[in-house]
Amino acid sequence: MTEPGSDGPDPAQRPPRLRRWFKEGGVLRRTFGNAGRLLGGKAVAGVLGLACVALAARALGPEQFGALVLIHTYVLVVSGVAKFRSWQAVIRYGAEYTEPGRRGDFQKLIKFTTLLDLGSSVAAALAAVLLAPVVGRWIGWDSETTSLAVTYGWLILFMVEATPTGVLRLFDRFNLLAFQSTITPFLRFLGVVVVFFSGAGLAEFLVVWFAAAAGRLALLVMGWAELHRQNMIAGMGKDFTALTAPHKGLWKFVWYSNFNASLGLTLGHVTTLVVGSVLGAADAGLFKIAREFSSVLGKPAQLLTQAIYPDLSKLWSGGDRRSAGKLVVRSGLVAGAGATGVLVLIVLTGEALLSLVVGNAFLGAYGVMVFLVSAKAISVFGFSLAPAMYAMGRPGLLLRINVITTLMYLPLLIGLLDVMGRTGAGAATFIWAFVGFVATAMVVARLMGRRPARSAA
Repeated sequence: MTEPGSDGPDPAQRPPRLRRWFKEGGVLRRTFGNAGRLLGGKAVAGVLGLACVALAARALGPEQFGALVLIHTYVLVVSGVAKFRSWQAVIRYGAEYTEPGRRGDFQKLIKFTTLLDLGSSVAAALAAVLLAPVVGRWIGWDSETTSLAVTYGWLILFMVEATPTGVLRLFDRFNLLAFQSTITPFLRFLGVVVVFFSGAGLAEFLVVWFAAAAGRLALLVMGWAELHRQNMIAGMGKDFTALTAPHKGLWKFVWYSNFNASLGLTLGHVTTLVVGSVLGAADAGLFKIAREFSSVLGKPAQLLTQAIYPDLSKLWSGGDRRSAGKLVVRSGLVAGAGATGVLVLIVLTGEALLSLVVGNAFLGAYGVMVFLVSAKAISVFGFSLAPAMYAMGRPGLLLRINVITTLMYLPLLIGLLDVMGRTGAGAATFIWAFVGFVATAMVVARLMGRRPARSAA
């Protein structure tokens, strides 16, 4: 027991600091717990995804596999640029509307983001189909590959899961998100196994990738079922007027979040297209292999970002800046320590892993892989910084940082590709990640010392 008048228990009797950080009912414990639930599903999805990549790479060879990668990446880029990340708005504004008295405002928010999902998906699909011939000439596709890309562009119509994703995250249903994350990889794996042993080519692999996207539609069912469970559908009605009226700065927020996410694509998908354009499809395939291995760190970082955002939004909207700051720092240190261990493992065993998984024809991906994993490790240390800025209502400031670092990155990428070949893409990514981490960390540290910002600018 503590003696009367003392300041607390004897420091020697206190639990270790890391254990105190993860105390029962603590926010940090909940954040990593939710991320752990997602990681269970993503671990299965990651294994299945890597198996699909390995089988496709062995079946198609570097050139054809590179074409598969470029077509899929092209569609992801168009989708990423044209579509809104409405799930961020669902969490940012929905955190204030979950009380029974605000149900009407919450329903207006859901209607708005759903319409945004549908409209942007249709627009993105049309853009992907119409722009495929132009992009094909830039990359060097033949007419058959261009035709495949045109057809594959309609895949974007299945990517309408942003609002239900935000709903499930807002209401802490990470168990459902974990389950859903395995559906598409499982369907894709089954299809890849069939076409691999049948000796099929590029077109058949693209058909498998396309068909497996139907698994994304499960999120629609789960999200709306959760809204029903939370009694948020009753009385929703068919009135679509003044949907943004209760949500100050909503349009500005969704535009900023979309621009931020679009710039984030530069790190991966656009880089793949640039590598394919400058060095050819085979090098794009090697870069894709390196990215798949680096996703060992990238996926957990994404999951932690998704898990921490609702908690940061609730802490900041409640005025608890001190707890929000602790969560940002402590979560980054814990996650970064694990990322460092994975980086060391990849450096020591990377070539053996490449040889085992995809074959000796792809050993040229090792140098790029080391740089990409190093960049991911830096990103893991700073995974909580971007969601912290969204929670504080400052996506516009984050956008400025991303614009500056992207303007630096693109010429650096092209220059290093010319000097170092495909390894230059990895080096440019590492520099981009480091500069972005330092700049964002400095801004977040400064903002945490101010009053919570309510504007979306």
